[in-house]
Amino acid sequence: MKRWMLIGMLLVLQINTGCWDRKEINDIGLVMGTGLDLEDNGNIKATLQIAVPAPSSQVAGGTKGTEKFFLISAVGKNGIDFNQKIQQKMSRTLFFSHRSIILVGEDLARKGLNDILDMFNRNPRNRLKTYILVVKGKKAGDMLHLEYPYELAPSEALKEMELLWGAGTVVTLRDFLIASASEGTYPTTGVLEPALYRRSGKKGEDKMFRINGTAVFKSGKLIDFLNNAETHQLLWFKDNKRTDKITVDMPGGKGNVGFIITSSKYKINTDAKRNPLKFHVDLKANGNLFENNSSLDVTDPGNLEIVKKVMENRVKQDMEAFLSKIQTRYKTDIVGFGQQLQRDNPKKWRTVEKQWDQYFAAAEVSVSVNINISNTGAIGPPLHLKDKEIVK
Repeated sequence: MKRWMLIGMLLVLQINTGCWDRKEINDIGLVMGTGLDLEDNGNIKATLQIAVPAPSSQVAGGTKGTEKFFLISAVGKNGIDFNQKIQQKMSRTLFFSHRSIILVGEDLARKGLNDILDMFNRNPRNRLKTYILVVKGKKAGDMLHLEYPYELAPSEALKEMELLWGAGTVVTLRDFLIASASEGTYPTTGVLEPALYRRSGKKGEDKMFRINGTAVFKSGKLIDFLNNAETHQLLWFKDNKRTDKITVDMPGGKGNVGFIITSSKYKINTDAKRNPLKFHVDLKANGNLFENNSSLDVTDPGNLEIVKKVMENRVKQDMEAFLSKIQTRYKTDIVGFGQQLQRDNPKKWRTVEKQWDQYFAAAEVSVSVNINISNTGAIGPPLHLKDKEIVK
C-alpha cells in the first residue's frame, strides 16, 4: 500500500510541475546575440540579434533574399529596463537560452561591468556558457549589423570562431565571473575588431570582423589590451596552448622555421622566504616542425638542436617581455601567481593579499623553456635547394 501511495504522489507531482513553464516555439523570439554600449548620458543601449524562423514550406537553407535575423534595440538604466522596452516592441517573448555571444563596447567596458553582470546570472534563462567579448574601438551593436558569408548570423560566426581560433581568449560568462570573484587573479576576455574582405565579382571591400588580442580587466573595468603576440604568451597559462604555432627567425638571416605545439604544460614555483617574492615559470612543449624555410637539414641531430635552442630562446624572451608588461605597466596578475602562492604558502598569502598588486609588480620572475621536436616531417632540407646550399 505504501508503495502505491508513493507512486501516486510522484504522478501528481509530475502532472502539476512537469510543463508549467513550457513555451511553444511559435511564441518565442530566439535571441542569438546581445550587444551592450554606453550612451553619452550614462545609460546602456542594448542591441539584440533575433533569429527569423524560416517558413515551414521553405526548403532547407532558405531562399535568396530571406532575412535570417533582425536587430532590435533600446536604451535603459539596467538589464530589466532595456529588456522590458525591447519586449514592448516584440510580438513574441524574448528567449535567451540559445544566446551564444555577448559583445561589450569598449566605452562600457572601461566604465566597468559590475553594474550589469548580475542580469546575466540571476535569471536561469541566461546561459553561463555564453561567450563574452569586448569590441575594440567600435560600438558592440554595430558589429551585430555585419553579415557573415558562411553562418546564419554574426553571433553564430563568432561562436564558431571562438571555438576554432579563440584558444586562450575563449571566455564564457562563467569563466569571467569565477575569475572576477577569485583571489590572486583577474579576468580577461577575447577582443573583437573590424576587418575587411572582398567578394568575388564585386568592387570594393565589405566589412567583417576578427578576433584579435585580449582585454585585461581589473576591479570589473577594462584597463588595456594585449596584442596578438602577447596573447600567445598568455595561452601558456590557459592549459590550451595545444595547436598554437611558433615561428622563429634563424640567426644571421638564414630563413625561418615554423613549429606547431601538440601538447604543453607549465609550472609556477614560488619562493616566499624573502622580499621581493620570487617566482619561476617552467614551460614545456611537444610538437612538430611543419615548415622549414632555412637551409638546415633538420634530419641532422645537430641542426635539430640548433632549431630547438633558437625556439626556446625566442619563447623565453617573449615570455619575459610579456610578464614584465603585466607586472610593471598593468600591475595586474592575469596569470595566477597569487593563486599559486595561496596554494603553496597560505600563511604568506594572508600577509600580502590586500596589497597583492604591489607585491606582484615588485616580484622577481624567471623563466625556463624546454621544447621537444617530435616530428620534422617527411623530408629533411627543403626540396628546392641545391645540394651545395644545404647545411648538413
